[in-house]
Amino acid sequence: MDQNDINLIRAARKGDTNAFAHIVGNYKDYVYRTALHIVRDCHDAEDVTQEVFMKAYKALRKLKDERTFPAWLAQIATRTSLDWLKSKRRHPTTDWESEEEIRGDTGVMAVTTIEVDQALASLSEEHRVVTLLRAVYGFEYEEIANILDIPIGTVRSRLHHARLQLRQYLKEERGDER
Repeated sequence: MDQNDINLIRAARKGDTNAFAHIVGNYKDYVYRTALHIVRDCHDAEDVTQEVFMKAYKALRKLKDERTFPAWLAQIATRTSLDWLKSKRRHPTTDWESEEEIRGDTGVMAVTTIEVDQALASLSEEHRVVTLLRAVYGFEYEEIANILDIPIGTVRSRLHHARLQLRQYLKEERGDER
């Protein structure tokens, strides 16, 4: 996080809506990707993204340290996405074509992305979320525990089981006998 973002957050906390608009511009892809990985639907991820920024705007004054903004925003995005799934009470699906357009994936890269996304989709919601927060967004175990409001031991356990499941899934998909 750079000093410009910190300054924007400070200004937004004082009510500067233009500063908050810049924050949204800087972090919208980050929030969208987080939501998409959890809700598994492009249109739902767009709705969740809007909801996340509305919640963030209302709660921004409660943020204690501007440097923790990315983790704080990830926490809001993750919880909002999980709440969205619970309210939808349906199995998530992904609109691959729209996702590829957004990410700009083509050719072999898209096949790899789809394979990984399908492997992630095979995980339970709890395992998928901790895996995304660790592997995709690079959060430390303690940060994940705070984001999800679970014990750090639970984070470690879920990651361990998720890795085993992913390894098994990819072996089966590739027909690997090892």
